[in-house]
Amino acid sequence: MTQHLLAIPAQKPGLLARLMHNADIKLMALLIRASIALSYWRAMRRADSAVDRGTLRQQRDFKLKFALSGDRAMRGFKFRCRYSRYYQLQLLSRILQQQAETEFGRRHRFASTGSLADYRVQVPLQDYETLRPYIQRHLHGEADVLLAGKPCYYATTSGSTGQPKFIPVTVAQKQSAHQDAARLWGYSLQQNHPGAFSGKSLVIVSPAVEGHAPDGTPYGSISGQYIQDLDEAIRHKYLLPYDVYCISDYDARYYTILRLGLADADVSLVSSTNPSTLSLLAEKGAKWQEWLLQDLEQGGIHPQFAIEPEIRARLLPLCKADPVRAAQLRMLAQQDPQQLLRPYHYWPKLVVIACWTGGNSAFFLQKMQQWYGQVHIKDLGFLASEIRGSVPLALDQSAGVLTIDDNFFEFAPVSTVQQGEPEFLLADQLEIDQHYYLYFTNTAGLYRYDLNDIVAVRGFLGTTPLIDFIQKGKGVTNITGEKIYEQQVLAAVASAEQQTELKLVFFQCLASVKAGGYQLFAEFCQSPGQPDLSAFAAAFEQALQQQNIEYRSKRLSQRLVPVQVHALAPGALELFKRRRVAAGVREAQFKTVPLTADESLSAAFDIIGSSAAQGNQHVA
Repeated sequence: MTQHLLAIPAQKPGLLARLMHNADIKLMALLIRASIALSYWRAMRRADSAVDRGTLRQQRDFKLKFALSGDRAMRGFKFRCRYSRYYQLQLLSRILQQQAETEFGRRHRFASTGSLADYRVQVPLQDYETLRPYIQRHLHGEADVLLAGKPCYYATTSGSTGQPKFIPVTVAQKQSAHQDAARLWGYSLQQNHPGAFSGKSLVIVSPAVEGHAPDGTPYGSISGQYIQDLDEAIRHKYLLPYDVYCISDYDARYYTILRLGLADADVSLVSSTNPSTLSLLAEKGAKWQEWLLQDLEQGGIHPQFAIEPEIRARLLPLCKADPVRAAQLRMLAQQDPQQLLRPYHYWPKLVVIACWTGGNSAFFLQKMQQWYGQVHIKDLGFLASEIRGSVPLALDQSAGVLTIDDNFFEFAPVSTVQQGEPEFLLADQLEIDQHYYLYFTNTAGLYRYDLNDIVAVRGFLGTTPLIDFIQKGKGVTNITGEKIYEQQVLAAVASAEQQTELKLVFFQCLASVKAGGYQLFAEFCQSPGQPDLSAFAAAFEQALQQQNIEYRSKRLSQRLVPVQVHALAPGALELFKRRRVAAGVREAQFKTVPLTADESLSAAFDIIGSSAAQGNQHVA
């Protein structure tokens, strides 16, 4: 099978190229060891105490682990990027061989797949809903259904039907697709800006384990799982203990992050997937600055916050009194033009923030600067619960190199998808500045998987493209990672109508980045009074949270504001249709837009009443 798949013209690395590559890796390993040993010997001669020498040994171990594994991984990755088609087809061949005896593999004739064309015919494009029946059987303990054996873990995210997705993760994939890619990312950051790891790293993730499947397999956040699995030689660089991520109350979690963060000025790197989280953290720090400074001065964690007793007990020894530090920060806040305590006050050594910068992140990045100052941004890459799709290798750029070692990629130009006849291309066939839908096959049971994501090509490393996330495809909006689907909005509106007995003529849901949340513009059959409109807003909010677990999470963590419902004047649908036809849409092709991120579509609506769902209302 490998031979047939590789019959597609693919430049193969020659023997001399492979020998030179291996020799280069070994030589660099020797040089790295020698350099670290020399600097360690010099520092040890100047050490004044056993404590200093212990710290130096810890630093040496970190540098050896980080530099040796990082350099080896980076050189190997860049070598394979020169021959992307060859290594991509090798990967696909291995996947088909490994999964041939699964139920999915037998049904789609993996064992007899003789070419890439065969694979595309035998396996139509998949999404989570087409794979859900297979995954449900894995969740209940069956083996060899979608993938060989059983998953060791499930990454959770929201699904288009309102039911959560449980993305299978295997032991091998966790090592390769997550830890190895993270090593490449971290090593490239060290090369970009050595100061990024000169101090502590404050990293914000969700808990690794949020529950267990019926067969006992854990599920949760894959980023939390990565933090939990950190090597001891690296763990000491992370400021926050894992317990912090397990605090269930979001305000209590934010406060604890800030309480531990303010106590340590030696923070050089801050990381969170969403820049909106970092803006919110800074705003909370300013809101709670008196409590935080009082706790820092006297020790402890403010009793106002609902921290699980066992977690509070483990964290209290870390929250020592430091009146000198508290006085310094209080003085800096008083000198601030608005007398606010900001991250650049308590983390003066901060040089890099790691977060998303693609899609609509620019709005949140601008907001973040007023709190964190002018620091470098290192993009985390094309990330989803299903895939770590790229590794950015440069600072202040969102484009990242495709993870060709872990995922077999296919692409289709957006125009061909819109025409209903997608033209599938391999990674080395793409063109710079063109936009494509991305599909992938991985080692954990996702075959020709359609994320409904659009990416742009920004350049190449060898024959491997650097991609940038542009936006979700049709029928999905995204402000800060929640990924709301049209079907979810339709279901939430229907639920709100049923609960309140208010019927709609027409509606349009807007994902407003500027407002930081969702707004529902609705023409009612009968104009509602304010109490009825408020009830409808509350019912819609509750239903949307039930439909989408990521939306619920973002609401609970206050990264999204409550839904706001705007009642429109009678005749809104007809006026909207006239405007769309006047803008060039054929009357026969006119459609309402249930969900959009285009604020111009709602700009001319005649609003006669508005109501927002109250506070942080949420469902259990």
